[in-house]
Amino acid sequence: MPATPESRRRMRFVRAVAAGLVIATGIGLGAFNAWWVALVVGIPLVFVGLLISPRPSRVSELPEFRRGVTRDAPQADVEALTRSSLTAEDLQPTMVSATIHLPNDTSYRARWLTAMGKGHFEALSSNPRTTLGPAQVPPRDPSATPRFDDHPGRWAVIYPAVTFLSTCALLFGVAENWEVSLPSFPSIDSVVGGVGGGDDAAPASLAARHQRLLDAIVEYEGPSAVRNVLRLNYSLGSSSDQAVVFDPSNGRATSINVYSGGSNSSAVPNLDRADKTFDAAEIDPTSLGEIAGAMVSEVAGMLPEATLERLSIQRPQANAPVTLTGTLDPGDAFIRDVDIQAHTDGTVAKFFDPGDFAVAFAVGRDALAAARIAPNAPVLDGFVLRGIADNTPIISASSIQNSGGVLFRYTTPDRTGQIVVAPGRFPESSTTTGRFRNDHGLAFDALSPQLFDRIRDDSMRRGSIPAYDRNAVTIDVTDVPTTDADHVIRIEMARVDASKGMYTLDGRFIKPAHY
Repeated sequence: MPATPESRRRMRFVRAVAAGLVIATGIGLGAFNAWWVALVVGIPLVFVGLLISPRPSRVSELPEFRRGVTRDAPQADVEALTRSSLTAEDLQPTMVSATIHLPNDTSYRARWLTAMGKGHFEALSSNPRTTLGPAQVPPRDPSATPRFDDHPGRWAVIYPAVTFLSTCALLFGVAENWEVSLPSFPSIDSVVGGVGGGDDAAPASLAARHQRLLDAIVEYEGPSAVRNVLRLNYSLGSSSDQAVVFDPSNGRATSINVYSGGSNSSAVPNLDRADKTFDAAEIDPTSLGEIAGAMVSEVAGMLPEATLERLSIQRPQANAPVTLTGTLDPGDAFIRDVDIQAHTDGTVAKFFDPGDFAVAFAVGRDALAAARIAPNAPVLDGFVLRGIADNTPIISASSIQNSGGVLFRYTTPDRTGQIVVAPGRFPESSTTTGRFRNDHGLAFDALSPQLFDRIRDDSMRRGSIPAYDRNAVTIDVTDVPTTDADHVIRIEMARVDASKGMYTLDGRFIKPAHY
């Protein structure tokens, strides 16, 4: 029995739903599992789903013309045929005008659209008398005059909509339960980036990429150019690396990009000068993988899911030591990426949470010692601790308002300056020498982690701060002109206004404001 338009339409609905389920399965498995699952399972399933999804055409929703084969099949005298041939396919939409003769009933004239092959069209053109199958008989009183542009009509939208809805229903219905237990393979980062503590292939990979970049510098700019490098960038999630080379003859810079299968160079804007260049050939390529692994290890205690995405090598300031900066994806711990620095000798900057006051005070004490400032010397003008949680507030503008960390401002008889220690970065200091007077300086020993903890506990109580936001804190010691005290302690937590407060140096609450 030939399929009716209704049965074919039901089958296309089933295909649309099935296509949506297959596509959703491919997206879900690919997005929530290892990279090789996406490559081997996810992507093929998406293509299969797209392949089986129904695509309505000009003839897909029309009944296919067939002659009646039974003795009592209705007869038709064809009066006109109009075939719309926009393609070379055999089946084409055809308008039929005919008189229909039903057994034991009156005749009537009708006009309808059908999918007709070229053979039937030529046969009816030479012999207009034919018979019709049961599914071919047009209605006696059609609701509207058929038109070629009526097809596929709404079905061009309905089938894709069914596919889309079934995809969304399964994808979001299962939500985060797409993860399956499967064998693990090396990540893309470890294959092309060369990072992963203890993996012999990792340092070799970074070493090879470093040498490839040096070769490109020599190819484009000559052998001496490796001694005038401003920056080396390694994108560990891909095969692309970049070198920016300084031309000491004219102060211009050239960017050299190396990638799998090729390389190129182009001039780039540049404000740096020779005092920020370094000799890239002096960097031990075999140490790069070890340093990258040490960066990941340094943050592992706080960010166990962190992965190294980029590595750059440059002088942060003029004549400063050559520094490697790794950019890590922290996983679910933070919204933003995390940077961590290292020197070419393998020393990695300490990564810490300033919201842990005991750790922050130890970091601050070491920074003061490096700046030759005694902790009992009354020379501090200001002291700031800012956490690294995403919702940590900013009390006032400073060098750590984005990174978090520890900041000192100080004035001694012969110099004034600032010390900044951000998590994952080496201490930075700026100093102006001269003759200075500080009549209201504060000694670091006048403060303590225990004092700051008491103030934080009171701020959490006043602001109803949950325990999980305990380290989303900014606290500073500064002079406020609206008070009589030389210094006060200000605090705010988790960007909650009710947590704001001003305290004396012995921890007594003054008022719920910063000024």
